[in-house]
Amino acid sequence: MTTAIATTVHLARIPLNPRSRDVHNDLRDHTALHRRVSALFPDQAGTSPRTAHNILYRLEREHTGPILLIQSTGITINRNALPTTYTTTDIDYRELTPLLDWATSGRTIRYRIDANPLKTEHTPGRRGHRVPLTGDAALTWWERKANHAGLTPHLVLDTPQPPVLATRGHNKRARLTVTRFDGIATITDPHALRHAITTGIGQGRAYGLGLLSIAPHRDQ
Repeated sequence: MTTAIATTVHLARIPLNPRSRDVHNDLRDHTALHRRVSALFPDQAGTSPRTAHNILYRLEREHTGPILLIQSTGITINRNALPTTYTTTDIDYRELTPLLDWATSGRTIRYRIDANPLKTEHTPGRRGHRVPLTGDAALTWWERKANHAGLTPHLVLDTPQPPVLATRGHNKRARLTVTRFDGIATITDPHALRHAITTGIGQGRAYGLGLLSIAPHRDQ
């Protein structure tokens, strides 16, 4: 059983200003977006605030404009570190700890995650290389990850998302394949689930992937 992280979990919901040059620059390059998110946390976090505060984020593309979700443990973002034109309305702050305390074994939830499903292929005499997964292979990947995260999925909707584009020094470009998984699941291990929500799932967490969001499921 995975040990749960006993700390306060915060979520900031930031509506982005589509007319902001800073927003456009960040959305073109997820390395810039990663730096923007990291700058919202204190320097005392050291060289890796993402690790120190379990920082995870996800970009939601809504009809009213892009929304940036930022989750962290122990501390929330510093709103004053954002450019003045970066947001369109007030930031919505929420504490997720009550939701995680509610998420006990047997509860039914709705979930969402943007992920980078991968497998490692090995060639004799060469190092293994990672291959992106799509379609049924991506669904299989998610079902396995969900089980490890203390969930039994009952409904899975997989939707390809725009690829994550990032710069990795000396003009090298990274391109990450992204699939959004939405659905309904039953909690089987609340400790594993809390750990997965707090620390993220899969690769690409520095680039806005791996944030697992949950909400109570109510039958219509």
